[in-house]
Amino acid sequence: MKHKFIRILSPITLSFVIALDAAVIGFAVFAVKRIIREQNAAIIFFTIVEVFAFIIGVLVTREILKNGIFFYDDEFELNGIDNDNIFTYADIREIETYLDTSASLRKNFWQRHALLIITANDGKVTTVDIGLTTKNTVKRIKKELENRVGKDRVK
Repeated sequence: MKHKFIRILSPITLSFVIALDAAVIGFAVFAVKRIIREQNAAIIFFTIVEVFAFIIGVLVTREILKNGIFFYDDEFELNGIDNDNIFTYADIREIETYLDTSASLRKNFWQRHALLIITANDGKVTTVDIGLTTKNTVKRIKKELENRVGKDRVK
C-alpha cells in the first residue's frame, strides 16, 4: 500500500494561527516604516524583537501544519505526540473513533476533542487525543484505518 498522510488541523487552531501571523506581519510592516523614517534605540529594539517574533511565527506555523497521522505499510504514526505514537496494524485488536457532535453550550473544548481508542492484542488500551478537528477528518482517518486494519476491527 501507498504511504499516506492525513493532517489533523482544527479550524479553531488554523484561525488563531492565521490571526497571529497576520498580526506579526502587520507589526513587521509598521516596524519597517518606522525605522525608515527615524532611527532611535527604541525603534531599533522594537524591530529586533519583531524579527524574532517573525521567526517564531514561521516555526510555530510550520509545526502546526505538519501534525497528523502517517500511514505506512505495517504501522501508523501520530507525529503530534512524543511517546507511544507508533502502532503496528498486526498488534491491534480494535480501534474506536470518537467525536462528540451533540449540541451543547455547557461543554468545554476538551470535551469536544476527537479520540482514537486503540485496544492491543494483549488487552492494553491506549486513548489518543487528536484534538479539535472536523468530522470529515475523523471520517478520513477511520476509512484509512478500515483499509489497513480491517473493517471488522474499526468502530
